[in-house]
Amino acid sequence: MSLKKTKEQLIQLLGQADNCVIALSGKWGTGKTHLWNEVKAGSGDDKVKNALYVSLFGLSSIDQVKRRLIETAIPGVESHGGLFDGLKNLFNAGVKAASEHYKALAAINDLNLLFMAPVVLRNKLIVIDDIERKHEKLGIDEVLGFIDEYSQQHVSRFVLVLNDDQLSTKDDQKKLWATFREKVIDQEIKLSTSADEAFSIAIGLSPSKYAEAIKQASIICSLTNIRVVVKVIKVANQILAGQDLEAAIQARVVPSIVLFSAIHYRGMDDGPDFKFALNVGNSDWADFAKDKNEEPTPEERRKDGWRMLMRALGIHSCDEFEKQLVEFLESGLFEAASIKAVIDRYVAEGEAMEAREAARRFLNRAYWDHRVDEAQLVAEAADLTASAGLLDPFVATELQSALAQLPGGVAIGDAFVDEWIVAYRKSNPSTVNDENPFNNPLHPKIQAEFATIKSTAQANVTVVDACIHIIENSGWGTLQEVALRGATAADFEATIREMEDLDKLYRFMRQMIRMRLQRATYDAHFGTATERFVEACRTIANDATSPRLAGVVRRLLGETLASELAPQSNAAGKTPHR
Repeated sequence: MSLKKTKEQLIQLLGQADNCVIALSGKWGTGKTHLWNEVKAGSGDDKVKNALYVSLFGLSSIDQVKRRLIETAIPGVESHGGLFDGLKNLFNAGVKAASEHYKALAAINDLNLLFMAPVVLRNKLIVIDDIERKHEKLGIDEVLGFIDEYSQQHVSRFVLVLNDDQLSTKDDQKKLWATFREKVIDQEIKLSTSADEAFSIAIGLSPSKYAEAIKQASIICSLTNIRVVVKVIKVANQILAGQDLEAAIQARVVPSIVLFSAIHYRGMDDGPDFKFALNVGNSDWADFAKDKNEEPTPEERRKDGWRMLMRALGIHSCDEFEKQLVEFLESGLFEAASIKAVIDRYVAEGEAMEAREAARRFLNRAYWDHRVDEAQLVAEAADLTASAGLLDPFVATELQSALAQLPGGVAIGDAFVDEWIVAYRKSNPSTVNDENPFNNPLHPKIQAEFATIKSTAQANVTVVDACIHIIENSGWGTLQEVALRGATAADFEATIREMEDLDKLYRFMRQMIRMRLQRATYDAHFGTATERFVEACRTIANDATSPRLAGVVRRLLGETLASELAPQSNAAGKTPHR
C-alpha cells in the first residue's frame, strides 16, 4: 500500500475505538516513522497528538519499557490532578536527589515510577517501535502481557511499528511476529512506499540542484529506502559540488552516482555489484561460445536484468568517472580536483561536436573550394587552434597536413598539433586508445606522445599496485579485483622482470604466493590471477638466459609451490609457447 493510502487507512483505523492494537509494518527505511509523525501532527484527536513513543531497542525488561514511557509522559501529566502531583513531587524533590547517594532509595525511585505507570499510561495511545530489535532478555510473553493488560484494564491503545524485512529466522523473530498477529493485533497495515514517494521525502530532507536527474535515476533503480536516497543525494551534492551543469552532462554523471551509491548503500533488492557495473561495456567472451539454444541459467537472467537496468539509466560503459566514484564510496576519500577534471572533460565533449564540425567545414573548403583565398583559409585556421584539444588526433593530423600545403600555413599547422598535445597532457591519460582500423595518418609528434604514455603505463604495472594495496590495507576494493582479474601471464612476467625496487618485488611475490596457497579463498575474488602468476614464474624459472632471476623465483617459491615450476608439456611432448 502506498504512503498516501497507508496514511489514510491508519487515520481511519485510529478513529475506530475498537481497534485497540494496530500494527504498521514495512521494509526498513520506507518512511514508517515519517508517516506516523505526519499522522500525529495533522490529527485533531488529542490522544493521537499526545501519543507516547518507545523503542524496544536496547530495553531488556517491561519495567524499562514502562519507565521510558513514563519519562516521556511526565511533561504533560498535570491533567491527572492531586494524586499524581504527590507522586511527581516525591519523585522530583526527594527520591531522585537522594538516589544518587543511596542504592536503597534508588530502588524506591524505580518502585514509585512503576506505581505511577497505570495512572500515567491510562487511556493513552502508545507507539511501540523496533519490535524486531527487542532485547533477547525481553520475553515475548512480557510484551504480550503488557499490551493485553493495559489495553484491557487501563483502556490504552497501541500502534506497533515493525521493519518486517529485518526479521531474523535464526532468532525465531518471524514466529514472534506471527504470535503478535494471533494474540494481540486487531488490524495490520503494510507500507509499500513507491520510489517516487521515497524521493519526495528524501529531497525535502536533503535538497539538491540536481533533483530532477536524481529523481529519474532513483525511480529507475526502484529506490524505496528513504535513508538510502538521502545518502545518494548527499553523494551527488558532494561530487558535483554545486556546479551548473547542462542537462546532457547531468545525464552522463547523475545516473552513475545514483546506481553506484545505491549499490554501496545496499539500496536495491537485487542490483548488480561494482564489478559487474564497471565492466558493463566489456564483451563477455563466454557468451560467444555459449549455445544460443541453451536455456539461460538463473545467474544469466539476473545479469540480463542488470544490463537492462543500466541501459535504462543510459549507462552503456564506464570510464574514469565511475572508477573514481567507486574509490570515493569504498574509501571515503574525496579527490575533488580529479572528479572535476573528468566532469570538465565531459563539458568539453559537448563543445567537441561543434569543434569537429568547424574542422570538417574548414577541410572541405581547403580541399574543394577553388575560389577561396588561401590567406583567408590560413586566417580561419588560426581561429580553430583554441579548440584543438577537442578534436581526435587523426583530425588534428589532417588539419596540419592541409595547412602545410598553404602559403604561411606551416606554422599554424604545427601550432595546432602542439595545442592538441598540451590539451591531451592536461587530461592526465593513464592509457592510450590509438586504435586505427583504417590506417589513418598520425602526426609524428602525436605518435611520440602516445609512445611516452604507453612507456609510463608499463613502468607502473597495476598488478603491483593491487598487491601492495592488499598488503598495506589488509583488504582490497573493486578496482584491485578488476586489475588482478584482467592480468595476463605476460603482465606478471613483465612485472617480475622489470621491477627495480627489490623490496617491492619481494613483497609482491610473497603476496601472490600467499594468494596462490590460499586460492580457494582468493580465486573467488581475483579469478585466474594466481594461475597466471604461476605461469609467469614457471617461464622465468625455466629461462636459461636469466639464471639469477630464475634462481630468485625458485628460492621465493621454495617448497610451497616448487612442484608448479616444472615445465608443462602438451600432448606431443613439447613445451607450449607462451
